[in-house]
Amino acid sequence: MIRTAAGQGKCTVLLALDISAAFDAVHHETLCQRLQRTFGLEGRALHWLMSFVSDRCQYIAVGGERSDTVLCDSGVPQGSVLGPLLFSLYVAPVSDVIAAHGISLHQYADDIQTYISLYPQDMDDLSQLADCTTDVSRWFLESSLLLNPAKTEAVVFGTAARLKGVDSAGGIMAAGARVQFAEAIKLLGVTLDPTLSMDRHVANVAQSCSYHTRALRHIRPVLSLDCAKDIATSIVGTRLDYCNSLLFGTSQRNLDRLQRLQNNLARVVLQAPARASATDLRRELHWLPIEERVKFKIATLTFKAKLGSSRLPLLALNSLPADENFVIIGHWTSIPATHIL
Repeated sequence: MIRTAAGQGKCTVLLALDISAAFDAVHHETLCQRLQRTFGLEGRALHWLMSFVSDRCQYIAVGGERSDTVLCDSGVPQGSVLGPLLFSLYVAPVSDVIAAHGISLHQYADDIQTYISLYPQDMDDLSQLADCTTDVSRWFLESSLLLNPAKTEAVVFGTAARLKGVDSAGGIMAAGARVQFAEAIKLLGVTLDPTLSMDRHVANVAQSCSYHTRALRHIRPVLSLDCAKDIATSIVGTRLDYCNSLLFGTSQRNLDRLQRLQNNLARVVLQAPARASATDLRRELHWLPIEERVKFKIATLTFKAKLGSSRLPLLALNSLPADENFVIIGHWTSIPATHIL
């Protein structure tokens, strides 16, 4: 939707809201009421969910000393499968608060982004988004949550030509605090720059992959081939593949930079000399090149969505090619084929 707005000559202002101790602040009684009244859960299903979060205890241990055990009346277990789901159900009504202001919303668990698209000449007045943030902050307080404006981030997206006409020095008001616009923002592990060129993200991926590839090179002589392949794909390959569908349409320079990383990784795994053919090495390892991996990811997502058998994450779905035949939906929603193509 950001790219669509840019194609219409608009800029998009995005606020990434931060909730203090989000998962720890979920009030159990309020969660139970929300599951009943908003989602209609009752009986055994409701009892199972409430038994999962209730009757949990905690204590603090420092060295050999330990505090008294205290019963927790709030919070959902982090690192669990149900944790993000229960939090999403808990804060689901906030979408109505945001929609009432005409603001768009994207959410993944406690990562909440509100955004609005405006023409550059209308960017001086962001009161609509500021008022929405104030009401959201009030709703969070009523739900035992706290919006942290100090960690809330803001960014303006658009084409380079449109951004030149935008005065972003003043920032935007969020929950009574002024938030300055950042040069880039990191959402769910992906760094987005104002023009969505993905240059910052590729640079971060390259830095991380280079570090781990160098570490693998040091220990490669004592590893078997299968072990080296497993380490390479799990530590470096996963970084190259993470949300790589967002790289569709990025510059060839970025793709070439990532391709050099993969070529270097293949040489390390197979202990090949620097002048060895990267194409032959990738073929031996059964690795698709970077650009083909991007196309394969998009094709796989589209195929599963068309069959209606997949639950697509937000970043992956948003990375599909901009086309009126594609729709953008909320977080982790099943998509029937008739809704996509």
